[in-house]
Amino acid sequence: MFPFGKSPFKENGFGKMNMKDIDQYVQQVLSNAMGQSFPQYMKENDFFKHAHQMYNQPLSSEQQRGPLTSNIFQTHDECIVQLSFPKPDKVEEIKVAYTPYSCTITGTYDGEDFTEECQLPCTVSRKGSKATCRNGILEVKLIKYTNLPETEIDVHRFD
Repeated sequence: MFPFGKSPFKENGFGKMNMKDIDQYVQQVLSNAMGQSFPQYMKENDFFKHAHQMYNQPLSSEQQRGPLTSNIFQTHDECIVQLSFPKPDKVEEIKVAYTPYSCTITGTYDGEDFTEECQLPCTVSRKGSKATCRNGILEVKLIKYTNLPETEIDVHRFD
């Protein structure tokens, strides 16, 4: 990747990279690709503005009264399940369970028991998962299982 095995990053003893140098290098590469600095691009881009506002904005009272809604998506190495849960004082009563193919969230909301079961878009690992609640959103992060065995099938010709 780099000529003669040299890295453009300085090392801080025992082979650890300087995170500041790495961040600066990534920012420079993105800026060169976009024609402007990436943080400036994020500030001016409507998509990033809207995403930032939605992430940091607590739910309105109208949204808090509505039914629980869930969202499932995946990144390169995680499957993420989000559930609107606007009562942070009751978050300890929620139970999250999952299999390699589905996720089940159970608890009590407005005095009624609920169960939210969703099929996952990918296979997930048994270890490394975590659940957090922030700004009325319960977020469950599940690590993708990538070591799936592959079986080869012979193809026969029938003429």
